[in-house]
Amino acid sequence: MDLAQCSLNSVTVKGSRFGEVADLAERWGFGGVGLWRDVLEDLDLTAAATRLRQSGLRVSSVCRGGMFPQPTARLRREALADNRVAVDQAHALGAECLVLVCGAAHGDLAGARQQVHDGIAELEPYARAAGVRLAVEPFHPMMASSRSVITSLGEANDLVEAIDSDLVGIALDSYHVWWDARMREEIARAGDTLFSVQLADWITPIQGELSSRGMPGEGCIDMTGFVADCTDAGYRGLVEVEILSDRWWAEGPASALHAAASGLTRI
Repeated sequence: MDLAQCSLNSVTVKGSRFGEVADLAERWGFGGVGLWRDVLEDLDLTAAATRLRQSGLRVSSVCRGGMFPQPTARLRREALADNRVAVDQAHALGAECLVLVCGAAHGDLAGARQQVHDGIAELEPYARAAGVRLAVEPFHPMMASSRSVITSLGEANDLVEAIDSDLVGIALDSYHVWWDARMREEIARAGDTLFSVQLADWITPIQGELSSRGMPGEGCIDMTGFVADCTDAGYRGLVEVEILSDRWWAEGPASALHAAASGLTRI
C-alpha cells in the first residue's frame, strides 16, 4: 500500500503528543491520522484542525466514544455526556468518524447489548446535528467483559441495521474479526456502512488482551485479503494502522513507525 492511502493512529506511537503525531505522519507521507482522545486533552482543537489541514492530513477517526452499558442511571447519564464531548471533538477536527467502543457486560449480557443499542440511538440526534458519523467497532469475544459486548461483525451489522441511520456504521479492525468464518460475507454486507478500516496483526502468545498486537505482517492475518475485501465492499477511506503493543511502545515511536510503514507497504 502507498502510505498516502493510510492513516497513522496515535496509539501506535503512544506517548507522542498531538504535534509529534502530526509531524511523524507528515514526514512519512501518511494521508491522515487517527486520534485517541488522550492526545486531545488541553489541546486547542481549532488550531489543531488548522495544523492538519495545512499539512494535508485527514483525521480518519477519533477514538473513543461508547461505554454505554452502565449499572446505574447516573452513570449512564455521565457516559452520554462524555459521548457528547467526544462528538464535539470529532466535529472540531473534521474527523471522518467517531469510533464507538460499545462497553462491557455488567452481569446481564442481553441487558448490556440493549443499553448499547439505546445509547447509540440516544446519541445519534446529537451526532447528526454536529455532522459526525458514529462507527461501531466489533471487538474480539475475549473482551466482552472488559471492552465491548459487540463481539462479531455480524452482530455489529445487525445493530447498525436496527438503528437505521446513515450516520451509524462500522469501524472494522482486523485484529478483532480475522477469526470469523463469515467475515468476508459480513464485510460485503456492511458495504457503504464501513466508516473505518484498521489494521493490527494477531501474534501469540497473548501477553495482554489489549496490548499484544503485531504490526501488519508480523502475525497470522491475511492483511492483503482483508484490505481487498473491504475495498471490494466499497470502502474508499484511509486504512489506519492501530497497534496497541507493549513491545512496540517500549521500542519507542521511531522504531514503531518504521515497522508500521514497512508492514503497510508490503500489503
